[in-house]
Amino acid sequence: AKKGESVPVTKDIMKVRKFYEMITNDQLEVTQKYLDLINGQASVEMTDVGRAEEISKMMGMESTVLPGFFRFLAKKRRFNGLSMIADYYMEELYKEQNIVPARVTSAQALTEDQKESIKAKMKKITGADDIKLVSSVNADLLGGFKIEYNFLDTDNMRGP
Repeated sequence: AKKGESVPVTKDIMKVRKFYEMITNDQLEVTQKYLDLINGQASVEMTDVGRAEEISKMMGMESTVLPGFFRFLAKKRRFNGLSMIADYYMEELYKEQNIVPARVTSAQALTEDQKESIKAKMKKITGADDIKLVSSVNADLLGGFKIEYNFLDTDNMRGP
């Protein structure tokens, strides 16, 4: 990415992934126009590049890089692969920066000190530079906590 664009590009990629996830899970009410844009069935007058630019505007991209990448994909007729590209980008980002996601479920809310302690211990266990810790409370647990890591889908924490 351009200098100073890494964080905005990553935020935009996360928007793209969240958007496709919400569409897949039927959690997002989208207009027929938007679905037509995504599926490439927009009006005959609209080119693939026009479709990519319209989607970029609708998503509210923060970076200057991703809208250009959308146009590139459209010109090469690869825009339908955007969801897979976004997934790959996030997986590679976690690998490159040596980040390991972990989910901790506890009977009671964890304090910041407890979270930091868990992160430190998980860094030792996994050898990671950083831990993306997501915590949740489950009142059905009698006490203590449960930690999950080594996910197949690192960003969405799915898999074993």
